[in-house]
Amino acid sequence: MQKTLIASLLASLTIAPAQAETEANRMSPLIVVGATPSYETNNLAGSVDSISRDELAISHVDDTMELFSKVPGVYFARYNQGIINTDIGIRGFAAEGSTPHAKLLIDGIPANLHNGYSEMDQLFPANIESVQVYKGSSDPRYGLFNVAGNYNIETRSDLGREVEATYGSFNAREIQAYAGEQSGRLTHSYFAGYREADGYRDNEHIKKYSVSGRWFYDFTEATTLGFIARVADYDADAAGYLPREEARKHPTRSADYARLDGGDKQTQSFSLHLDHAFTEQLDWSLKSYFNHYERERWVRFSEGADLQNRFDDQDHYGVISTLSWQLHPDWEVRWGVDAEKQEVLEQRFGTVGFQRQRDNNDVIRDYDFSFVTYGSYLQLSHMPVDWLAWNVALRGDRIRGEFTATDNSGQQEDRNIYDFGTIVQPKANLFLYPSDDVTLFVNYGRSFQHPFSASAYTTGNTAARDVSINDGWEAGVKWRLFSALQLRASYWEQKASDEFVLVDGLPRNVGETERTGVDFGFDWDINDKLILWGNIAGVETEIQTDGTNKGNELRSIPDYTASLGLSYQVVPDLTWRVHLDSQSGSYANEENIGGKYGHYNLVNTSLDYATSWGNINVQVNNLFNEYYEYVYDQGSPGTLDTIHSPGNGINASVSVAYHF
Repeated sequence: MQKTLIASLLASLTIAPAQAETEANRMSPLIVVGATPSYETNNLAGSVDSISRDELAISHVDDTMELFSKVPGVYFARYNQGIINTDIGIRGFAAEGSTPHAKLLIDGIPANLHNGYSEMDQLFPANIESVQVYKGSSDPRYGLFNVAGNYNIETRSDLGREVEATYGSFNAREIQAYAGEQSGRLTHSYFAGYREADGYRDNEHIKKYSVSGRWFYDFTEATTLGFIARVADYDADAAGYLPREEARKHPTRSADYARLDGGDKQTQSFSLHLDHAFTEQLDWSLKSYFNHYERERWVRFSEGADLQNRFDDQDHYGVISTLSWQLHPDWEVRWGVDAEKQEVLEQRFGTVGFQRQRDNNDVIRDYDFSFVTYGSYLQLSHMPVDWLAWNVALRGDRIRGEFTATDNSGQQEDRNIYDFGTIVQPKANLFLYPSDDVTLFVNYGRSFQHPFSASAYTTGNTAARDVSINDGWEAGVKWRLFSALQLRASYWEQKASDEFVLVDGLPRNVGETERTGVDFGFDWDINDKLILWGNIAGVETEIQTDGTNKGNELRSIPDYTASLGLSYQVVPDLTWRVHLDSQSGSYANEENIGGKYGHYNLVNTSLDYATSWGNINVQVNNLFNEYYEYVYDQGSPGTLDTIHSPGNGINASVSVAYHF
């Protein structure tokens, strides 16, 4: 397996990888190693990548997850189904949400739904300062959903004012406004964004807005108290899925039976942030938060299916405490504690005339439950000599909850959550510095994947089910070959016991699985005007113990994902960027029948002209109008019944930003 993977990777280096650390006064297409927050830089050995504010400033997207298209090793499932729009994946876990595997945090606050989906559409690009992605299992800070890594998004707090207006293809209209101020000891910032657009396909229309504010007050040099509030709404119609041939011949069509598909999702997020330095060596951070998610969707998947109403109402409450103690210049201890309670109403009903029905088995799902998770970790870091640094950590998590299901007749059934005990997860990171230009790194970590919704509860033996344990490691090198060229390469493995895969909304077990991969990236400042960057990540997956599927690949995992980018400063005020985004196909089922779907090579380009008052941006996506699609197999095991959702064709936009 490893030899095949490495050979395919080396054969693909013509569309290779990347990352970049650039000076603030230069073009900044992508900032990666060395530009991340101090914790990631100092404590996590491996794949830490970041998108800079400069790159985010020129991005205009319907789906916020599209901002991740330049991050090494991130791949996509683009459903294009209204409020169910796009998902991303890393490290050989499905992007379509069938195996929740990555923790999302916005300003350090968890932002995953109960089932693990990442809710990013509450954000606009003009309100994001940076995006960091950590791929691996050695980060001890998080437990729930931190299976293969995490995404950290920081919103803006810089000073200044700007407003930006965008008009583009499919009648897209967008306006974003940001203001950051400082009044004595109070730093405060505000954002408002609105976007409305028709879609590439018929019966596609989105309307979204987001309003937020940040207030941080420095009581003393040692104590800061902050409050962040954000309210967002995303309303969208959906084009539905098409048969394979119709999707290829008429990609802009909507399925006739899907003319009523659509939905709305609302998000509210409120958080308090306290930072206090007891001494120069002892720091404490405390965060508390409340997140509300409400999602309603009307969907029909085929001509013979009924229109379903799907409704979720979720309230998440939590607290996160971190204590950092610099015992000695070469020794540090970190102690973290976190707890979260989720109150979830999850419903699916058959409908007649947009009215829910409770007879004839029309109650597909009517769950009301609480889900509580709490965990703690202790990490010890040491740098005994200038060429060696290491840290080890031990994390433990526990899960509690209560569950009630209501059937067609209105009868209620209470269930108990499985007793998973204390889920223990050791972590370790090692850095070696043989020279100023070379860093060797090794990491190891154990993480866990838990069942969710009804699958986490039972009316029987609460000890009959366990979480899936994931053990992963990575080894690699970061090498500054010369001042203008940086390289990074690594090999990683991750093995899971009794993995859960989502089928029709509920997880089932596929047994033991193995994932292996190779990542490679480069960043080359060719001269003062030209930067070339690229990245490629190859992945192989294998089901090891699931009967007839033993030896097969997991579904929806591309063999590779790659990006190649170029930034050229035509004249001092004009910058031209080109970005190739490539992804291989993948199987649509664990049986590996029907071939692979979803391969694409998309080329995007943009021009940025800096003026004395702001910036003008012209952006063209899918420049060569390549056909690509998301494919789902809705057939029963052993049969193939695919439905297809074509991606956007060529599209363009013009944006004008005014700074004052």
